[in-house]
Amino acid sequence: MSNKNPTPDRAGSYDADGLDVPTYHQDDKAADQGPAFTGAGSTAASSLPAGGADNATTQFPETSGAGVFGRTNRAAPQEIPASQQSPQPTYADQDFAAPGGSTAYQTFAYDRQQDQPTTMAPAAAPVAAPPVAPAAANYDQTTAVTESETPDHRRGTIDFGLFIVRLMLGLWLILEAVGTFFRLGGNPGLSGLQSDYAGYLAPEGLAIVIPSLQLAAGVFLVLGLITPLFAMLATIATSFTALHELSTSGAGLNVFAWPESVWLSLVLLGSSLALQFTGPGFVSLDYGRSWARRPLLSSWLFLLLAIAGGIALWWFGAGINPLA
Repeated sequence: MSNKNPTPDRAGSYDADGLDVPTYHQDDKAADQGPAFTGAGSTAASSLPAGGADNATTQFPETSGAGVFGRTNRAAPQEIPASQQSPQPTYADQDFAAPGGSTAYQTFAYDRQQDQPTTMAPAAAPVAAPPVAPAAANYDQTTAVTESETPDHRRGTIDFGLFIVRLMLGLWLILEAVGTFFRLGGNPGLSGLQSDYAGYLAPEGLAIVIPSLQLAAGVFLVLGLITPLFAMLATIATSFTALHELSTSGAGLNVFAWPESVWLSLVLLGSSLALQFTGPGFVSLDYGRSWARRPLLSSWLFLLLAIAGGIALWWFGAGINPLA
């Protein structure tokens, strides 16, 4: 320490013990420059070595008698017999004491993994692996749902073509029915249709049923509304008309002798059957329905109903062989 006096000064007279205690002061002299205490244990100033008191080092001389115990009010040391001495206690750190009062300790490092216990747990019973599904069943369900619910707009002009077919078929059925009901365009009306069905079992009933089926089917086909049902009605009406024209022509199975009325009825029948399988397309009021582009089950169901309805209408309404 550079700012302290390297030479210790002798303590002043205010020391109660009478001992010379080295002190350090920044000043050149000790705090008390009075005469040194002349009691036992002090070093007289006259006995200091040459160079003065400032350069001398205070020493503690031996005192007469028994050293420090020879001073006033100091008792001499006594030796205690070994029989009266208490045994030295054995040190034991209770914080790290082993269980059961044992004084054995184990040292381990925290930065290393402790040794695993030698006692091994019983092995668990083997678990059977779950059955693995066949690879063919792993398909993307999201893609399947998207394909079945999202309309496919990449259909080109198919929807517009279906609209034309529906429009032509529906308009013909509407005009034929309206002309019959209101005798328009030289049509003989209901009485003339009844005379045409004079050779059948129920000419009066057929004269009302056939134009009614034509009008209902034509209106709903033009709108493209509930197409499977009304395509079925159009199939029943056009099939009865085709059989009626074939029976009145007398050509039988000679297709080359069939008149144009027979072929027109067959073309209309084929158009109604085509709409039954294709659906009305998106240019219709059924654009949000599943049968607008993929009728699937409904096509076959309504086709069977149309065949059954046409046979029943001819069997109970006409009751004759159309090929005779």
